[in-house]
Amino acid sequence: MAERDRIRLAGFWTRLAAQFLDAAWMLPLGIGFVMVGEFVQGGRGLSPGADVLLQFISALIILIFWAARQATPGKILLRLRVVDAENGTTPPWPRLVARYLGYIVSGLPLGLGYLWMLWDPRKQCWHDRIARTLVVQDPPQGG
Repeated sequence: MAERDRIRLAGFWTRLAAQFLDAAWMLPLGIGFVMVGEFVQGGRGLSPGADVLLQFISALIILIFWAARQATPGKILLRLRVVDAENGTTPPWPRLVARYLGYIVSGLPLGLGYLWMLWDPRKQCWHDRIARTLVVQDPPQGG
């Protein structure tokens, strides 16, 4: 049986919608963190160390969701999962970290790495290819 018969690869618009849903809950967390930092710093802005800490916390939250649920909340709402491209299981931690860092690579050349999935036969962005992952869409439950 061909790979496409076993799994349904997530499309561009569904993945983009999941990103927007994730931004809807991550952005308020980030703003709250910045506001607390501003208060603690007496209105002088975040220190470089606090900015690095915010980036680290954001990355850790996403990595924990990927490891525990194979998806961030936005992907969960849209029935998407990040899976190992070879066997469909949860990718190991080093590959999840590579996938997260691969977002930088995907975004650098004017977002070409994100658009790559539009003509990739496995609908992989560059960060998916780097980490050897796929984003799949599960069928509706009870349907």
